[in-house]
Amino acid sequence: MPRYVFSAKLAPEQVLAYYRQHATSVIVVTDQGLKIQLEIRHFQPFFTHHGLDGRFVLDTDHSGRFIRLEKII
Repeated sequence: MPRYVFSAKLAPEQVLAYYRQHATSVIVVTDQGLKIQLEIRHFQPFFTHHGLDGRFVLDTDHSGRFIRLEKII
């Protein structure tokens, strides 16, 4: 199963854009240098009133379909 590690940071205003349905996805750059576009809804459990900030691990199947997103720091 492919695994990708990356950092993500969104300001509170960017998180609000999601709730206002102005943003549906976010592009992250993995530690390996790959650009991956993810639906922002996958980050929702990690939103705080400070926005989003942390290191994450994304697991996908071999077709690139989302399996799991975990916050590691």
